Amino acid sequence: MGTAELDLVLEAWHRHTRILGNLAGLATPEAAQLRSSADGSTIAGHLCHIHETRYGWLGEVSKEHQAKLGEVFREVDGSWVPIEDLDEIKRQLAISAEAVPAAVRSLVDAGQTRVGPYSHPTFFLQHMLWHEGYHFGLITLALRNGGLEPSEEWEEENVWGIWRS
Repeated sequence: MGTAELDLVLEAWHRHTRILGNLAGLATPEAAQLRSSADGSTIAGHLCHIHETRYGWLGEVSKEHQAKLGEVFREVDGSWVPIEDLDEIKRQLAISAEAVPAAVRSLVDAGQTRVGPYSHPTFFLQHMLWHEGYHFGLITLALRNGGLEPSEEWEEENVWGIWRS
């Protein structure tokens, strides 16, 4: 993969994380407790899960980049629950959003092909995009269920317009 192609792939990641950050910005402390279904995770839980998934897979492909990330879950009575500090959740999401492409660039620049279970670093990145798109939909559904669904104008400015820019 050449530098120009890698730059384009990583730009897609940066656009994605900007969009996810925009969605996370809608999560007030009250909204963060909304759920996509009665037995589903809260919005805060989805955001923490996204960060933890990045953390976990970075541990498989680049422990150096994983080491820069903090925790967003705490153990309570044998269960792992999201931390309550929404600002810290968003801060950790921003940190992991930078760690993922940094790891991919480092791995590609080093000539790595197989990394962890992935046959190329870009497949690791694609897994993250695919996974986070799923959670984006669940977060949007939770907002809808709570009467806070983003408007079409918001989506155009904060989601679709970013992809088309």
